[in-house]
Amino acid sequence: MKTAKKTVFNLANQLQKILNDKPPAAQMLKDVEMMKFKIRPVVGDISILNFKNTQLIEALWGLGKLDEFFRSHFKDISAKEKETFFQMVNQLRGKLENQLSKISIRQPVSAPQMIELEIFKEYPRRSN
Repeated sequence: MKTAKKTVFNLANQLQKILNDKPPAAQMLKDVEMMKFKIRPVVGDISILNFKNTQLIEALWGLGKLDEFFRSHFKDISAKEKETFFQMVNQLRGKLENQLSKISIRQPVSAPQMIELEIFKEYPRRSN
């Protein structure tokens, strides 16, 4: 029996379900830790930040799940629908990144200071 390629519509519904059915905060934190995000300060002192902020964890969890979903399903869709799938994922990633940039994760400090972070994931290189 030949397996049918997944449609962008089916994948969009599946992804929406994953992102909407968030686990409890403690489980999301465990998931985010396993996703191995790397956070590097670009400007400022990151010691004043609260990395256990629930909104931060939710945004990172969503980005991680989106990334996992994209990597696992991109090969499953037809060449004709890949562009649409890519645009859908890009739009969702933009929303999550925008949400991430608006989160206040500072702990109360006496003097305000600017902080800029780079958040990324490293992937092992594939050998051919």
